[in-house]
Amino acid sequence: MKKQDIRSAKKHTVDSNHKDSNYYDFIATFFLVAYLLIDFMPYAHRMEIIKPQFLYLTVLNIGVGLYVYFNPALFSNSLLTIFKKSYIFKAYLLFIFLAALSIFSARNTSLSINAIAEIAVIFCMFINFTILLYNRMHLVYKLTFIVGICAIIQAADSLLDLKEFFSGDKTLAEIIVTIKGNTGNMNILAASVVTKIPFVLIGITYFSNWKKWILILALLLGTTLIFLLNPRSALLSLIAIVIVYFIYYFKTNSLKKTSLINATYIILPIIISLITVNILFSNSKKGDLRASSTIERLQQINITDKSANVRLMFWKTALNLIKDNPLSGIGLGNWRIESIPFEVRKDRVVSLNTHNDFLEVTTETGILNGLIYLSIFITLLSINVKRTLQIKSKENLVVILPLLLLIVYGTDALFNFPLYRPTVQLCFCFLMAFTFVDNFKRDENILPSKKSKFIGLLILIAIIPLYVTYYADQTSQLEYKIKSDNIDFNAAGKVNGDEVVNQKPLFPNVFNTSESFEEYAGIYYLREKKYDLAMKHFDIANTINPHLGRPNFYKYLMAAERGMPDSAYYYVKSSFYTYPASTTLFNALIEAQKYADTTEILKMYKLNYKYQKDPLAWSKTVTILQGANYSSANLNQFLKQGMLDFPNDSTVKNTYNATKITEHIIKGQALFAAGKHKEALETYKRGLSIDSTNIYIQQNLGFYYYNLGKPNDAIPYFLKALKKPGLFDGKTEYYLAICYININQKENGCKYLNISLTRNYPDAKNALDQFCN
Repeated sequence: MKKQDIRSAKKHTVDSNHKDSNYYDFIATFFLVAYLLIDFMPYAHRMEIIKPQFLYLTVLNIGVGLYVYFNPALFSNSLLTIFKKSYIFKAYLLFIFLAALSIFSARNTSLSINAIAEIAVIFCMFINFTILLYNRMHLVYKLTFIVGICAIIQAADSLLDLKEFFSGDKTLAEIIVTIKGNTGNMNILAASVVTKIPFVLIGITYFSNWKKWILILALLLGTTLIFLLNPRSALLSLIAIVIVYFIYYFKTNSLKKTSLINATYIILPIIISLITVNILFSNSKKGDLRASSTIERLQQINITDKSANVRLMFWKTALNLIKDNPLSGIGLGNWRIESIPFEVRKDRVVSLNTHNDFLEVTTETGILNGLIYLSIFITLLSINVKRTLQIKSKENLVVILPLLLLIVYGTDALFNFPLYRPTVQLCFCFLMAFTFVDNFKRDENILPSKKSKFIGLLILIAIIPLYVTYYADQTSQLEYKIKSDNIDFNAAGKVNGDEVVNQKPLFPNVFNTSESFEEYAGIYYLREKKYDLAMKHFDIANTINPHLGRPNFYKYLMAAERGMPDSAYYYVKSSFYTYPASTTLFNALIEAQKYADTTEILKMYKLNYKYQKDPLAWSKTVTILQGANYSSANLNQFLKQGMLDFPNDSTVKNTYNATKITEHIIKGQALFAAGKHKEALETYKRGLSIDSTNIYIQQNLGFYYYNLGKPNDAIPYFLKALKKPGLFDGKTEYYLAICYININQKENGCKYLNISLTRNYPDAKNALDQFCN
């Protein structure tokens, strides 16, 4: 072959490779964008967004795997060597294995299977990210622009809610708590946005054309939303990544004019967003911690802050559970069930996560696995810090990206629960992929593999979670329907018991609030009067989640409805002692009153007081004790203790006063009946000195003078008693009328007799016929 022909063939091969390379760059970008789209998925009648997100990611993982399998040019066998040599990869596989193994120690295997399926989805996503980016790190700059566009759409859509503040329809605090985008809540939304900021920072520095201004807009809107939502973990992450980025940027570029100008492009939008949001806060109503200045919000980071105390409670619970289950853990995904007895809070507020992924992994899967999981992040930190310190050239701007992503994800993992949140797992997968793909220049000598067994195995792993994520999505739809029915309070709904049972909500088998679907099947059957079926499903519900007491509460309602007081009393006590912080259950103590079981009443009150210290519960207990004929001496002791426990509560004071007045009224009536009129009057007046506006003491003073034949003295007390509501039987009006008639004021007498008649007082009709007709 001639030299000219050889050169021509080589040129043809290079051109062909270049075209193939451009095509696969496009495919890689397309799939990465497809992953980013989870932030814009609609709820579509699901209870929470993560279920359709995981289903979408499962299908996407399978699609990417199949494409790579049939287009092996996208995958290089060199990656297998990297994986085999990597401690991180081995540790991650061991973490997943031990997490799966913890299923055998779980009380609720459904939650464990659901959780391991979601972790498997994220594992496949990480591998796919690594495959798509390997030898294509030049795509990162294009990716920074795409991520910036996503940040603009995400932030702008949420900030549009401010129009209700400017129109005066809502306060700023009311708007903030409802902003959640497509993420679940405001904290996850802020975390999702802050994960995009590292890409935006690099893009602003890299681009010099119109793309720079688009990314500056992304930074402006993104930071505005973060400052508005004011979540402290996101604020800390934002501050940290900006500082670290500038340290790295000036280390590699020095303090020259162009560097300072680029820094201004970053600093200025952040300052503008900070000033804008704090102007909004200054014009909002005071008193809400969310709607406070950014500085004030950061100053609230201390162990005495309410949310900090709640987190400390979660972490204390985690340590207790770890102590009880150090090796196997309580089972992956079982925190929402097993933490309940340690965190009994008012009206069944249940924590679904530990608010620290490292503690949650340790609690659910054992100390060894917790250490392995922590070691992955320590290794990630070590590798990426070393890389950034070694780089001295500004050409390697992207090297800082995985470290910035690690700061964002690590901070969120310390204070929140990103492990099961797909929108934040995007950050984790980019972090892992960038760490493995440390070659930031294209290597044309890397040869693509043939159809790989590794990719075949990856496809299989991607397919396995499909069954679980599909049914989890279906379950989320069913939960939405049940919640829409509000069947806890309504007599019927669009769904019925048979439909709940027939849909077989297997993964997960509990609501997002930890009540089981079996429990709701029982509630529907109870409303439908199918008592035997209701009892069956309530019993199953108690095996799925035995810590809330709700199934037995509905058994109590069912027994009361069927006229079975002994069973009703048994179930309400069982329900209460299972979860003694429930106001609803405590109010059901009325059942105990029927049995005059004052010992049980006091025992229940003391247990309830331990958890919620509710003055209304104390007042309710006083009423019940009175109805159960509790001894006067013991009741007085209970009243005094209430005043000590709630010294400044008006409800307690009013109940105390009313009870003491009742005591004086009963004693005064007994003294009067014994002929001790003077002592009776003194007793009534002591009651009057407690509360001169009390209608019952006024009424009894009227009866006192009436019975002594002193109508002129009785009338003022009867009139005072009738000035305030509370006397509805017509008795007071009747005796007031007789007093008027006795002093020859017939018109007033007949007036009050007519009122007494309208209130069905039995003697009013005869008196009207006698005196007024």
